[in-house]
Amino acid sequence: MKIGVLCYLAQEEKDEEITYNVEELKELARNIDIEIIDHLLQRRRPDPNYLLGEGKVRELKEKVEKENIEAVIFNLELSPRQILRLEERLDKVEIWDRTQVILEIFRRRAHSREGKIQVELARLTYLYPRMMGLGEMLSRLGGGIGTRGPGETKLEVLRRSVRRRIYHLRQELEEIHRNREVLRQRRTQNAIPVVALVGYTNAGKSTLLNALSLSENKVLAEDRLFATLDPVSRRVRLPSGRQVLLTDTVGFIQHMPAKLKEAFKATLEELASADLLLHVIDLTSPYMERQVAAVEDILKELGLAHRPLLKVYNKVDKFTGIPPVDGLAISALHGINLPILLRRLEEELFPVKEIALWIPFTRLGELARVRDRVEVVKEKYLPQGVEVLLRGRPQDLKLLEARIRGE
Repeated sequence: MKIGVLCYLAQEEKDEEITYNVEELKELARNIDIEIIDHLLQRRRPDPNYLLGEGKVRELKEKVEKENIEAVIFNLELSPRQILRLEERLDKVEIWDRTQVILEIFRRRAHSREGKIQVELARLTYLYPRMMGLGEMLSRLGGGIGTRGPGETKLEVLRRSVRRRIYHLRQELEEIHRNREVLRQRRTQNAIPVVALVGYTNAGKSTLLNALSLSENKVLAEDRLFATLDPVSRRVRLPSGRQVLLTDTVGFIQHMPAKLKEAFKATLEELASADLLLHVIDLTSPYMERQVAAVEDILKELGLAHRPLLKVYNKVDKFTGIPPVDGLAISALHGINLPILLRRLEEELFPVKEIALWIPFTRLGELARVRDRVEVVKEKYLPQGVEVLLRGRPQDLKLLEARIRGE
């Protein structure tokens, strides 16, 4: 574990917001093996050279030398110029910004091919514009006025290589996007409802997925930020016997880096195609309201603010107060209120509608195909067919009518 210090540049934030952001960044740092032992706070406009002011940089340098600091983390994104200047002033100390820290966590946690591609793309698109700052350092290897030194040549070769890699990664993600679209179309044709889990990182989404899943193949669920990145889907059986697909997606965080949202576009599109969003909220977090607002802001950015959504307040077993009334309080770990949650899902996904149909014997097989999703309330056999009273989801009944007509 490396020893680090956090530098926080505040502008218009209130004290409580700064406290929350500092604690969250400390937790992020621990996930890349950096222990933050202190933090420096400054309120001012960003300095173009160091982000912090000159006086605060001198204070930082003294702290680094006195306390043997190995890493310095900044709460805002650093420009190439700022990184270069800080490295010159803070010799042999790792310089990180918040975006770099999150990208490094994602790099360590991605396991699937898709996850690794998305993380690599995000890291390279973050790195590419910052490679310009390396030119001055590399060109010191040689070269005179008006010439191209070997350092500059190396940088150009590296930049071309990165551009090619970014292009190929985007091509691979486009192929993944097409495959996902095919799978979504198949799910639509099979009329399998999809519920997508959303929520702040470490709210318990993976634990809930494991608790409700029919599969014995459990996903990783740990008490840490971004424990899982790769999208996972599992079948869940509702009280009526119907099945739905429950999909876990990457956890959200406030001020989520734009490069990550762009790279994870194919994954986040799963939310847009879901029939219902299940917003999992950590009821025990002292910053619950702020985390809920951050998730809602990201959903708004993705154009999903008006999608059907059910709030689930998790970890009620560790909560002593009165849970909010705008959702259902559960414990995914201990199974508290999970049967009630399944009934709520059924009510949301399968609103009841009744229709009367006459089905000729030649089309009776179409009814058999949807028996697991449509309830037969009454049936009367006639010489040429069957009169039935059916109850089920409007979309399932509409699909059955179309198939009976041969459409």
